Amino acid sequence: KVFAYSNIAAFLNYAASFAIAYVLSIYLQSIKEMTSAEAGIILITAPVLQTLLSAAAGRMSDRIKPQILASAGMGITAAGIFIMTFIHEDFNIGLIIAALAIIGIGFAFFSSPNTNAIMSSVDKKDFSVASSILATGRTMGQSVSMGLVTVIVSIVVGNVTLNAAPPEDIILAIRVIFMVMTALCAIGIWFSSHRN
Repeated sequence: KVFAYSNIAAFLNYAASFAIAYVLSIYLQSIKEMTSAEAGIILITAPVLQTLLSAAAGRMSDRIKPQILASAGMGITAAGIFIMTFIHEDFNIGLIIAALAIIGIGFAFFSSPNTNAIMSSVDKKDFSVASSILATGRTMGQSVSMGLVTVIVSIVVGNVTLNAAPPEDIILAIRVIFMVMTALCAIGIWFSSHRN
């Protein structure tokens, strides 16, 4: 149960979070009219915080139950994504950076403890199999994340390029995407918190 639920939680976490940078890059460049370099500087907030905190979160998961840290991490991620559901044409850039910071912190406190939970739930001889299953779930989650974005954008915006789409349609699509991502995180929190 620990192994299965932890992998499901990982799948849902990546399905909910992988496309965030892509969606926000569209918003920052299409709506805020930023250059790709300016958008990139903002979008680097989450991965930088994840990089800085992941090792500490992994060490903490040796002392605190991994499911507690991982569930809290996914909850923090969900809070950051939820902030984005209120995005609009004049949305404050500072709020986007704050939301990305929250997402980066949440991801750090989910990823390392969740991996610890998965690897601790199997014998040493099964480490390679467990690692490959986790990697498969992660890749599937990433694919689902981009697939959801594609489907939602095509439904809301229609059969036009993003450059030709009305800004209000792009913003509506982005808000729907973040609502779906928040819901996926909520489901992931359930699996993460009920793993044992």
